[in-house]
Amino acid sequence: MKRSTRLLSRKLLLIAVLTVPAAALADFEVSAPDGRRVLLQDNGTWRYVETKDKPPAPAEKPKSREGELVLLLERKVERDKSCQFAVRLTNNAPYEVQNLVLHYSAYRANGQVYDTVTSGRAFASLKPGDAQSRDFEFYGLTCKDIARVQVVGGERCNMGDLNRWSDPDDVKGQCLGRVLVQESKLVRFDK
Repeated sequence: MKRSTRLLSRKLLLIAVLTVPAAALADFEVSAPDGRRVLLQDNGTWRYVETKDKPPAPAEKPKSREGELVLLLERKVERDKSCQFAVRLTNNAPYEVQNLVLHYSAYRANGQVYDTVTSGRAFASLKPGDAQSRDFEFYGLTCKDIARVQVVGGERCNMGDLNRWSDPDDVKGQCLGRVLVQESKLVRFDK
């Protein structure tokens, strides 16, 4: 009796597996934490989706938005045991940026922050229509290990109506809020 019950259970299981809709077994794409597309295959494997069929897009220029500061990631340089980045801040605001210090956090593919650094130099005396570049580097982490660079900080600035006499609690987040961070082809770059 037990044997026939087991045999019947196995047959039912086999029928259930064979009748699973084909759509449930189909391959599908998802986005990884670093923004890359991943193809999950029905055989349990995965691979990154190549986008070679599209021609590479030209480097994106800062959008000309009046009243904003535009931050663009210009380059990424692989070093021996570090990764160096260069950013350019363009002042499209009607006022001078007298002082703005930004920080940058490097994230691994698993979503963990590795380190937060600054360029060591503030964006300073940046008049309307002008642009300045700054470099920063993450030591102990190669470029291929960085999935995302996030712009953070900028809590204290001296520009427009935000200045050194402003109450820190009243302006929290407003300095960085005036910075438009452009997407980058080099690495996921946001705030």
